[in-house]
Amino acid sequence: MKKPVMETLKRQWLELAANRRTRAMLIGCAILFLFVIVFRVYPVYEGMAGGETGRTVLEKSLVKYRQVVAGKAALEAGLTMLEKSLQQAETGLLGGETAALAAVDVQNTLNEIAYASGVEIQRMQVLKPDTNKQASPLYINVPVQFSVVVTIRQLKDILYKIETHPQFFLTLQWIRINTAGTREPKQIRCDMAVAGIMKNVSE
Repeated sequence: MKKPVMETLKRQWLELAANRRTRAMLIGCAILFLFVIVFRVYPVYEGMAGGETGRTVLEKSLVKYRQVVAGKAALEAGLTMLEKSLQQAETGLLGGETAALAAVDVQNTLNEIAYASGVEIQRMQVLKPDTNKQASPLYINVPVQFSVVVTIRQLKDILYKIETHPQFFLTLQWIRINTAGTREPKQIRCDMAVAGIMKNVSE
């Protein structure tokens, strides 16, 4: 009689142990599921706590997401436009792989401007390029100094043609005007420096 009783107790104990394991697994799964629910639903619950429904919160999230996507697209479109504008603007830069070669373009241009204004350049000198990288690391100025004897009208014409040159970006760096040493009273002697822009090939 003892043997069946012992077997019955043993079987019941095993079933109880199995039930405990099952309950422990079920409790663990429930806790894990609870964490997932909390992390997934908490934003919606937070909106509901503020008087909003879960649908409203999701709609607002969708609107924000679309705004972010639209903003990114607008930035990319703006960047593309800037790149095209830069490429177009760089067509006005001086050519040549060195500042000395780029200065040739400035000299030739100044001779053409002076000739078109009925003026002969008396002296021309290439100045040291402005390589101040703090001002612009990508571009440098290539200045050329020259001297002319002109009338006021011719000077105005030369300056206008320099500032509005259709091929290169030319800027007047400085100008000195002197009335001494001229043959006619209406003429003046001008020394000026004009600079073109080129890419900093050392970069």
